[in-house]
Amino acid sequence: MDKTIFQTLSEIDISPKIKQKNKMDYLPWSSAWDFVKNKYPTATYSVVKTEEGCIYHNDGRTCWVETSMTIAGETQTEILPVLDYRNQAIGYDKVTSSDVNKSIKRCLVKNLALFGLGLSLWNGEELSDNAKKKKDEDEKPLRETQTKLLELLKAKVAEGCDKNKLFDLVEKLVGSKNPNNVRDIDVLNNAINEIGGITPNKL
Repeated sequence: MDKTIFQTLSEIDISPKIKQKNKMDYLPWSSAWDFVKNKYPTATYSVVKTEEGCIYHNDGRTCWVETSMTIAGETQTEILPVLDYRNQAIGYDKVTSSDVNKSIKRCLVKNLALFGLGLSLWNGEELSDNAKKKKDEDEKPLRETQTKLLELLKAKVAEGCDKNKLFDLVEKLVGSKNPNNVRDIDVLNNAINEIGGITPNKL
């Protein structure tokens, strides 16, 4: 069964792209859009204008923007107040075009959250449950290889290999004395092959 748009986008690990401003985490609109276009190249968005063609709306006191996003035939719309750097609504008489432009980009990210991308950020978390699950699944082979090398090292020490020399060799082979710091499976496997053939009289 094919995954829904929400399932697909909520599984994306956005944590490498998260930035912080005023002690608040956020996903830059350019990164968010890049994530989506890589999954759904035909995705589009537009700014919902007023009847007069203005790109922001107002009630005479405050202002807000609205965006519309279409991904794989599904359309969602979202609104966002025009905010200042403190995330406070800006009065209608003080709004600038720069404020509106920034709010449109923020609204775009919020719009994408309705489709599942980065929704967890609005709950104060970096990763959704789906993204955490997928990340764990993707990293399982790496963790297993790291564990395999660690178990091999323990076995070699038990056989009589010099522990210090053994871990110096590990550092030379993988770049660290701790295999858990290494994220390249090929490098770890090469070390396993090298160390597997070592006997106590050689080290």
